[in-house]
Amino acid sequence: MSDIHGCYDEFLKLLELIKYNPANDQLILLGDYLDRGPRSKETLSEVMSLVDEGAIALRGNHDQMFYDWIQIDNERNDLHFFRNGGYATITSYVGNGWFKEIGYDNDLVKKAKRLIQDHDQAHLEFIEKLPYFYENEDYIFVHAGINPKLKNWKLTDEQDFMWIRDQFLFNDHTHNHTIVHGHTPNTLIHKSNDIYIGNNKIGIDGSCAYGGQLNCLEITMDSIKMHHVMSKNKL
Repeated sequence: MSDIHGCYDEFLKLLELIKYNPANDQLILLGDYLDRGPRSKETLSEVMSLVDEGAIALRGNHDQMFYDWIQIDNERNDLHFFRNGGYATITSYVGNGWFKEIGYDNDLVKKAKRLIQDHDQAHLEFIEKLPYFYENEDYIFVHAGINPKLKNWKLTDEQDFMWIRDQFLFNDHTHNHTIVHGHTPNTLIHKSNDIYIGNNKIGIDGSCAYGGQLNCLEITMDSIKMHHVMSKNKL
Protein backbone atom coordinates (compact mmCIF):
# COMPACT_ATOMS: atom_id res chain seq x y z
CA MET A 1 0.00 0.00 0.00
CA SER A 2 1.09 3.58 -0.55
CA ASP A 3 0.02 7.20 -0.16
CA ILE A 4 -2.49 6.71 2.65
CA HIS A 5 -2.33 10.46 3.37
CA GLY A 6 -4.32 10.48 6.59
CA CYS A 7 -7.15 8.34 5.17
CA TYR A 8 -7.31 6.32 8.36
CA ASP A 9 -10.78 4.84 7.93
CA GLU A 10 -10.03 3.62 4.41
CA PHE A 11 -6.72 2.19 5.64
CA LEU A 12 -8.40 0.09 8.32
CA LYS A 13 -11.13 -0.97 5.91
CA LEU A 14 -8.58 -2.12 3.33
CA LEU A 15 -6.64 -4.12 5.93
CA GLU A 16 -9.91 -5.80 6.85
CA LEU A 17 -10.83 -6.41 3.20
CA ILE A 18 -7.58 -8.22 2.45
CA LYS A 19 -7.81 -10.14 5.75
CA TYR A 20 -4.33 -9.02 6.70
CA ASN A 21 -2.66 -11.42 9.13
CA PRO A 22 0.85 -10.47 10.29
CA ALA A 23 1.56 -14.12 11.08
CA ASN A 24 1.20 -15.06 7.41
CA ASP A 25 1.50 -11.85 5.37
CA GLN A 26 4.32 -9.41 4.75
CA LEU A 27 2.81 -5.94 4.62
CA ILE A 28 4.92 -3.29 2.87
CA LEU A 29 3.87 0.35 3.13
CA LEU A 30 5.48 2.72 0.63
CA GLY A 31 5.23 6.02 2.49
CA ASP A 32 3.16 9.21 2.63
CA TYR A 33 1.16 8.39 5.73
CA LEU A 34 0.53 12.08 6.43
CA ASP A 35 -1.01 15.26 4.92
CA ARG A 36 -4.20 16.09 3.06
CA GLY A 37 -6.47 13.48 4.67
CA PRO A 38 -8.23 14.15 8.00
CA ARG A 39 -6.53 11.67 10.36
CA SER A 40 -2.76 11.76 9.83
CA LYS A 41 -1.80 11.27 13.47
CA GLU A 42 -3.98 8.19 13.84
CA THR A 43 -2.71 6.82 10.55
CA LEU A 44 0.92 7.12 11.61
CA SER A 45 0.13 5.56 14.99
CA GLU A 46 -1.44 2.60 13.18
CA VAL A 47 1.58 2.29 10.88
CA MET A 48 3.86 2.22 13.93
CA SER A 49 1.77 -0.55 15.50
CA LEU A 50 1.85 -2.55 12.27
CA VAL A 51 5.63 -2.23 12.08
CA ASP A 52 5.84 -3.54 15.64
CA GLU A 53 3.96 -6.61 14.36
CA GLY A 54 6.32 -7.13 11.43
CA ALA A 55 5.21 -4.75 8.66
CA ILE A 56 7.78 -2.79 6.65
CA ALA A 57 7.24 0.96 6.34
CA LEU A 58 9.19 3.14 3.92
CA ARG A 59 9.74 6.89 3.83
CA GLY A 60 7.66 9.17 1.63
CA ASN A 61 8.21 12.80 0.71
CA HIS A 62 5.27 13.97 2.82
CA ASP A 63 6.58 12.14 5.87
CA GLN A 64 9.90 13.89 5.28
CA MET A 65 8.22 17.28 4.87
CA PHE A 66 6.49 16.87 8.24
CA TYR A 67 9.77 15.88 9.89
CA ASP A 68 11.60 18.81 8.27
CA TRP A 69 8.83 21.20 9.33
CA ILE A 70 9.36 20.14 12.92
CA GLN A 71 13.16 20.26 12.78
CA ILE A 72 13.73 23.39 10.69
CA ASP A 73 12.44 26.73 11.93
CA ASN A 74 12.11 28.45 8.58
CA GLU A 75 9.02 30.27 7.35
CA ARG A 76 9.62 29.35 3.71
CA ASN A 77 9.92 25.68 4.68
CA ASP A 78 6.76 25.99 6.79
CA LEU A 79 4.80 27.46 3.89
CA HIS A 80 5.98 24.64 1.60
CA PHE A 81 4.63 22.14 4.12
CA PHE A 82 1.32 24.00 4.40
CA ARG A 83 0.84 24.18 0.64
CA ASN A 84 1.27 20.41 0.36
CA GLY A 85 -1.39 19.35 2.83
CA GLY A 86 0.40 20.07 6.09
CA TYR A 87 -2.48 22.06 7.55
CA ALA A 88 -4.55 18.89 7.87
CA THR A 89 -1.63 17.08 9.51
CA ILE A 90 -1.05 19.81 12.09
CA THR A 91 -4.76 19.90 12.89
CA SER A 92 -4.80 16.14 13.46
CA TYR A 93 -2.06 16.56 16.07
CA VAL A 94 -3.12 19.74 17.87
CA GLY A 95 -6.90 19.58 17.38
CA ASN A 96 -9.60 21.36 15.44
CA GLY A 97 -9.90 25.05 16.22
CA TRP A 98 -6.17 25.57 16.73
CA PHE A 99 -6.10 27.92 13.78
CA LYS A 100 -8.84 30.52 13.55
CA GLU A 101 -8.96 29.99 9.81
CA ILE A 102 -7.03 28.06 7.21
CA GLY A 103 -3.88 30.03 6.57
CA TYR A 104 -0.49 30.86 7.98
CA ASP A 105 -0.06 32.26 11.49
CA ASN A 106 3.59 32.20 12.50
CA ASP A 107 3.01 32.26 16.26
CA LEU A 108 0.45 29.47 16.18
CA VAL A 109 2.67 27.41 13.88
CA LYS A 110 5.57 27.66 16.31
CA LYS A 111 3.33 26.72 19.24
CA ALA A 112 2.05 23.71 17.28
CA LYS A 113 5.62 22.59 16.63
CA ARG A 114 6.48 22.74 20.31
CA LEU A 115 3.32 20.86 21.25
CA ILE A 116 4.08 18.04 18.84
CA GLN A 117 7.71 17.91 19.95
CA ASP A 118 6.59 17.65 23.58
CA HIS A 119 3.88 15.04 23.12
CA ASP A 120 4.64 13.06 19.96
CA GLN A 121 8.38 12.55 20.00
CA ALA A 122 7.91 8.84 19.26
CA HIS A 123 6.33 9.74 15.92
CA LEU A 124 9.29 11.92 14.99
CA GLU A 125 11.80 9.25 15.97
CA PHE A 126 9.86 6.71 13.90
CA ILE A 127 9.98 8.89 10.77
CA GLU A 128 13.67 9.62 11.31
CA LYS A 129 14.48 5.90 11.04
CA LEU A 130 12.29 5.03 8.03
CA PRO A 131 14.24 3.40 5.17
CA TYR A 132 14.02 4.64 1.58
CA PHE A 133 13.52 1.26 -0.10
CA TYR A 134 13.08 -2.45 0.41
CA GLU A 135 13.95 -5.24 -2.01
CA ASN A 136 13.49 -8.97 -2.34
CA GLU A 137 14.45 -11.38 -5.13
CA ASP A 138 11.90 -10.04 -7.60
CA TYR A 139 10.81 -6.57 -6.54
CA ILE A 140 12.12 -3.20 -5.45
CA PHE A 141 9.68 -1.30 -3.25
CA VAL A 142 10.15 2.47 -3.04
CA HIS A 143 8.00 5.55 -2.55
CA ALA A 144 8.66 7.49 -5.76
CA GLY A 145 11.14 5.50 -7.85
CA ILE A 146 14.82 5.18 -8.66
CA ASN A 147 17.23 6.96 -10.96
CA PRO A 148 16.96 4.77 -14.09
CA LYS A 149 20.31 5.99 -15.46
CA LEU A 150 22.34 4.45 -12.64
CA LYS A 151 23.83 0.98 -13.03
CA ASN A 152 23.65 0.62 -9.25
CA TRP A 153 20.16 1.87 -8.44
CA LYS A 154 20.95 1.94 -4.71
CA LEU A 155 23.09 5.02 -5.41
CA THR A 156 19.91 6.94 -6.25
CA ASP A 157 19.84 10.24 -4.37
CA GLU A 158 17.72 10.11 -1.23
CA GLN A 159 15.58 12.98 -2.54
CA ASP A 160 14.89 10.99 -5.71
CA PHE A 161 13.73 7.94 -3.75
CA MET A 162 11.03 10.23 -2.33
CA TRP A 163 10.40 12.75 -5.12
CA ILE A 164 11.46 11.50 -8.56
CA ARG A 165 8.76 11.46 -11.19
CA ASP A 166 9.15 12.00 -14.95
CA GLN A 167 12.75 10.82 -15.21
CA PHE A 168 11.73 7.51 -13.64
CA LEU A 169 8.28 7.15 -15.17
CA PHE A 170 9.20 7.87 -18.78
CA ASN A 171 12.50 6.02 -19.01
CA ASP A 172 13.09 2.28 -18.95
CA HIS A 173 15.33 0.78 -16.31
CA THR A 174 17.69 -2.14 -16.96
CA HIS A 175 17.30 -4.02 -13.69
CA ASN A 176 15.79 -7.49 -13.34
CA HIS A 177 13.49 -6.37 -10.54
CA THR A 178 10.01 -4.97 -11.01
CA ILE A 179 9.73 -1.64 -9.19
CA VAL A 180 6.62 -1.09 -7.07
CA HIS A 181 6.05 2.59 -6.30
CA GLY A 182 3.54 5.18 -5.20
CA HIS A 183 3.95 8.99 -5.20
CA THR A 184 2.61 9.65 -8.70
CA PRO A 185 -1.19 9.37 -8.88
CA ASN A 186 -2.11 6.62 -11.29
CA THR A 187 -4.47 9.01 -13.06
CA LEU A 188 -1.32 10.70 -14.38
CA ILE A 189 0.04 7.38 -15.65
CA HIS A 190 -2.98 5.66 -17.20
CA LYS A 191 -5.98 7.92 -16.44
CA SER A 192 -7.36 5.58 -13.77
CA ASN A 193 -7.02 5.23 -10.00
CA ASP A 194 -6.55 1.48 -10.46
CA ILE A 195 -3.11 -0.07 -10.05
CA TYR A 196 -0.92 0.33 -13.13
CA ILE A 197 1.29 -2.53 -14.32
CA GLY A 198 3.69 -2.04 -17.19
CA ASN A 199 7.31 -1.75 -18.24
CA ASN A 200 8.70 -3.51 -15.15
CA LYS A 201 6.99 -0.93 -12.97
CA ILE A 202 3.85 -1.09 -10.85
CA GLY A 203 2.22 2.16 -9.70
CA ILE A 204 -0.20 1.86 -6.79
CA ASP A 205 -1.16 5.45 -5.80
CA GLY A 206 -4.94 5.63 -6.14
CA SER A 207 -5.33 9.26 -4.97
CA CYS A 208 -7.32 8.37 -1.87
CA ALA A 209 -6.89 11.83 -0.31
CA TYR A 210 -8.28 13.39 -3.50
CA GLY A 211 -11.46 11.32 -3.55
CA GLY A 212 -10.06 8.33 -5.43
CA GLN A 213 -9.29 5.00 -3.79
CA LEU A 214 -6.75 3.31 -1.56
CA ASN A 215 -5.10 0.41 -3.36
CA CYS A 216 -3.44 -2.78 -2.18
CA LEU A 217 -1.23 -4.88 -4.42
CA GLU A 218 -1.21 -8.49 -3.25
CA ILE A 219 1.72 -10.56 -4.50
CA THR A 220 1.68 -14.32 -3.99
CA MET A 221 3.90 -17.10 -5.30
CA ASP A 222 1.86 -17.51 -8.47
CA SER A 223 -0.29 -14.42 -8.94
CA ILE A 224 -0.80 -10.71 -8.47
CA LYS A 225 -4.13 -9.48 -7.15
CA MET A 226 -5.47 -5.95 -6.80
CA HIS A 227 -7.74 -4.66 -4.06
CA HIS A 228 -9.10 -1.23 -3.22
CA VAL A 229 -11.55 0.71 -1.10
CA MET A 230 -13.17 3.91 -2.29
CA SER A 231 -12.26 7.18 -0.62
CA LYS A 232 -14.63 8.96 1.74
CA ASN A 233 -13.03 12.30 0.85
CA LYS A 234 -14.87 14.67 -1.44
CA LEU A 235 -13.01 16.38 -4.26
